[in-house]
Amino acid sequence: MPAQTPPPAPKASLAARLLTGLIIAVFFAVIVQLANLVPVLGAHNLLVDFDAFYIVGQLAWEGRAAEAYDSAAMARIQRTLVAREGFMPWTYPPQFDLLAMLLPGLPRGLSYGLFTGLTLAAYLWVLARLAGREFVWILIALAPPIYVTVTIGQNAFLTGALMGLFVLATCATQNHRRALAGWPLGLLVLKPHLGIGLGIHALAAARWRVLALAIGIALASSALATWVLGPEIWAAFLAGVRQAGEALRTGFYPLFRMTSLYAALHTAGLAPNLALAAQATIGIAACAAIALAVRRGLPLHQTLAMACLTSALVSPYLYDYDMVVTGIGLALIAPDLRARSTWFDRAVLLALIWVAGGWGMIHAIAGIDLPEATRAANARATFSYGAIAYLLVLALLFRILRRPKMT
Repeated sequence: MPAQTPPPAPKASLAARLLTGLIIAVFFAVIVQLANLVPVLGAHNLLVDFDAFYIVGQLAWEGRAAEAYDSAAMARIQRTLVAREGFMPWTYPPQFDLLAMLLPGLPRGLSYGLFTGLTLAAYLWVLARLAGREFVWILIALAPPIYVTVTIGQNAFLTGALMGLFVLATCATQNHRRALAGWPLGLLVLKPHLGIGLGIHALAAARWRVLALAIGIALASSALATWVLGPEIWAAFLAGVRQAGEALRTGFYPLFRMTSLYAALHTAGLAPNLALAAQATIGIAACAAIALAVRRGLPLHQTLAMACLTSALVSPYLYDYDMVVTGIGLALIAPDLRARSTWFDRAVLLALIWVAGGWGMIHAIAGIDLPEATRAANARATFSYGAIAYLLVLALLFRILRRPKMT
């Protein structure tokens, strides 16, 4: 099936390029500052998400990777580093444990700086390739979740880069290059729930070589994890997933920072089982919509955008920093949006995207001087506005894209 990429856009203006450079420079300056601020684990009584990666890497080198999936063990390790009650559980698949093993080879600060800086650079390169002259506006829209990801050293840039590479390969003109989309799709086993939409897209488009390569990579990485970490790692992983499911139902996680329908309904007072059923329903509907759009022959860049954007509807476990991956979808349809929307439409869209990706950050900044117990109580009582904002983003995008081009 021939690629249906949109025509190349003209280059951005000098002002747009200067603003883009300034925003990117700020992000990298923050990385350098935080790398120096926390040179070792637990410095200044701080632990962020990257530190969980670093700890798991240490455990894996010590032959104790299975302990990472034991909530009690992870809590004990983290409480020896910082004096606080909360802790970060570990539910990533064993393939991510292999990646984590690369981190402790350097001091914590340098390791954080390299991991976050390199993955951010890869993500921005892919985003710029896809967005063209609209890159600066996509960057502004995604500034809150990008900033959150930078400050905590999360892996959303890596996930977003892999999704973007899948899109670039799928839109290639040569058949052998399109088949290479299986590589990033297979590597999304690191965070599999965010790759489901792309997998459905490949399946609906009958891209069998892509799917075969992706499955092969997933199986090979599973075999490598088994060989390096031991077969017991899988039982530990499944036990950790069960613990995470129970923690999600009981409200252990900061649901106000999540952008899933489950988080919105649960924080609104709906019973966990009903909220989970609603989440499953919208996830299935999203997958069906992707398949239907592909089979009906919608433009390739639009169906790929749909796959990227609706991937965020599949799992109940989706944080504000995961909104970074939606930038790939926004970049694909940015020219279509500009041709069909007014300035008011774009302002509303920008505001909603900022709420979806930045509500958790706003809440955290507002409560930074409060005692830990008060912050925890406020978090449990706070509604997930980000989830509602993201649903409104999708609704507004759908409405705009159905319009004819404005003259």
